[in-house]
Amino acid sequence: MDEKLLQGTITQAQKVLEQSKDWNKTYEEQAKILADNKELLDHFYKQVKKYEGIQFYLTEVKTTQPSIFILQARYKGQPIATVSIAEDKTTIATKSYDESNKKIYNCDIQLQDKDIKAVETLQFLNFFNQDIKANGKINEQKHLQSMLLEEFGKTSSIGKLLLGCQPVKCNNLFYEIPIILNPKEEKGYINILTRTKVRKLTIIEPLTKDITPEIVLSNGTSKAVFLLNLLHSEIGQDWYKIVGFHGRVTPHLTIKVCIAVPKELKSKCKEFETFELRSGTDSIEYHYLEYTTDGTQITSIKTTINE
Repeated sequence: MDEKLLQGTITQAQKVLEQSKDWNKTYEEQAKILADNKELLDHFYKQVKKYEGIQFYLTEVKTTQPSIFILQARYKGQPIATVSIAEDKTTIATKSYDESNKKIYNCDIQLQDKDIKAVETLQFLNFFNQDIKANGKINEQKHLQSMLLEEFGKTSSIGKLLLGCQPVKCNNLFYEIPIILNPKEEKGYINILTRTKVRKLTIIEPLTKDITPEIVLSNGTSKAVFLLNLLHSEIGQDWYKIVGFHGRVTPHLTIKVCIAVPKELKSKCKEFETFELRSGTDSIEYHYLEYTTDGTQITSIKTTINE
């Protein structure tokens, strides 16, 4: 791996963060909303936890009413519905996905801001809470992310391929942390954020056939620099708690960046020794993960992530 290139990415990402204005305020508002409305997310999770075939991702924390939280319901990584949570109601809409739901999964149920407890909503959730064969083309990258998160999220050691690894969740819901430095620009996301040994945040970036390993690791590096800045900011302690830690933020933090390589792409990115780069007073540690899949689940994992 080109360590000089990655060190340049660290410098550039740090420069962008220092030049960006008011992003701290955005995350201060989001942390407060998450803390003040914890019960809403807890209640929603209790309503949907039996639908194990569907993954619910918290994608937006709203600073303006009426909706407080926006979630995306996904089936094997593919978006199938949008959930809006307000103080007095929770609704679900499929309008953005009606065409793909019909084409790929032969689902005719359409919801237009239906209450989460409505008969039509329950029919929709039950429809996707089963094993459905996809008819059309799906987003393979999202499918891979879904399979990896499902494997990492196993709570029993029986059958779990990588012990000591859990995805960061918010009130038991998958949480893709947004990177919002400028409200006028399109935001990015930390799609797979996990906690690994020993008490380390780990960003996992899957390699696909359409992207180079250098770009994958560079993207992960930029996200790590953002997280380090967030955790060292004035509201860093609040976010340290949000990502699952209960102690104090230490002056020196280490974040791991791991490239996840499917076995069939091993020739594109050969295994490398773990190495570390500095980001100010902090460290970014680079790891390699190789996995295989049968198309529906992860079947093997080989990695240095917990070493």
